[in-house]
Amino acid sequence: MKKEEYLIVKADVLPEVFRKVIAVKKLLDSGEVYSVNRAVQKVKISRSAFYKYRDAVRPFEETTAGSIYSLVIQIESFPGVFPATIEVISRSGARIVNLYQNAAIRGLSTILITLEDGSRKDSPAELVTRLRRVHGIRNISILDK
Repeated sequence: MKKEEYLIVKADVLPEVFRKVIAVKKLLDSGEVYSVNRAVQKVKISRSAFYKYRDAVRPFEETTAGSIYSLVIQIESFPGVFPATIEVISRSGARIVNLYQNAAIRGLSTILITLEDGSRKDSPAELVTRLRRVHGIRNISILDK
């Protein structure tokens, strides 16, 4: 099997189609448009050009994003705390890599959650600040950062 080769190239020397593919991906990722058809029409490239290059082209910042860290969260074991915690994490843009929750002991449960902050919407510190506002979370610690 042939090993993949990657290059870092200044965007202004590349054919315009590559920048347009990235523009389509940004429109879709941001939620500004919800279909490939609408995005390619807006950027003015063909769908076939988008599909041909979509997996081969990405902005440099996407390759450097994605530090991994873990949170240890102690929550009260009443209904709604766990789902509210997961909702705050999902809104932060972090991707859940691994999640473990132990059984409740004396009304408290511990969650160990490993996250990748790929989209960089919220930093780990901002995420912890938002999580502290969730009713029922007792303690939060950041590991691996």
